[in-house]
Amino acid sequence: MGSDDTAKHKRSGTGRPILIALVFAGAVGLSYFGSAAVLNRGDSSSETPDDGTAAAVGGRKAALKATAKAAKVGGKDMSPVQKIMETRVCGRPAVDGYAHVVPSCLEESPTNKWWQENKPQPDDLDIHIERHADYDGLAVGWGIGNTKGSIEECAEACRQHKPKGPSDGPFGNLPCNAFAWCAFDNCFEPDAHKHGKGDCWLKFTEGPASPEVNMRGRLSLAAQKRHPQAPKEVQWHAGVLLPHGVTLTNGSWSPRHDW
Repeated sequence: MGSDDTAKHKRSGTGRPILIALVFAGAVGLSYFGSAAVLNRGDSSSETPDDGTAAAVGGRKAALKATAKAAKVGGKDMSPVQKIMETRVCGRPAVDGYAHVVPSCLEESPTNKWWQENKPQPDDLDIHIERHADYDGLAVGWGIGNTKGSIEECAEACRQHKPKGPSDGPFGNLPCNAFAWCAFDNCFEPDAHKHGKGDCWLKFTEGPASPEVNMRGRLSLAAQKRHPQAPKEVQWHAGVLLPHGVTLTNGSWSPRHDW
């Protein structure tokens, strides 16, 4: 991601161009498509789960407060928005199987605060797609049975998603800014669910410009040993929504990568 070729497509129903970053499969387990660069593992998160109340979280939020106020849709200087879209303050969701996730921390995160203050319309957001990859996130739209005909349709469903509130589950107040789509009859995931073709998961993630990557390209040799029945190539396509002018980075491996 980031260093790969990009192509411009038309937004569904608008005729206006959006940016879709297309990434193609590499030949080795930990490589990503079309690039030999290595994932950045030293991101802004910690291996230790955050309970959402730590003083460090509040400190980092306070430090970003002034930046968030200046980071408006359509601004000329996008560096404040870039910083917000790479920032993670609530820990890594999958580090303990999502047990520690605190919805209120996510609602107060710089990412969500930007969304709430700027209220971007669908046309304010660029769609970035990576094929044969899966990004981590919290489900704001359950994927099993939510079938779409293509990754582009799934991405557009994410752009059109409107939070329904707490009645829609613990993450009902959060926007959709990440998505994953099952491109095969059955898609492997190291979980208890059965994932079928067309399943479209709508997700929220902190720092969508630096996504946590569950799988990418070919499964690592370690993953193939843990899951000998799994296909060698990732069967999902995934992506994120970013404000115009924000650059998608290569991200980092999520804890789920080692499940």
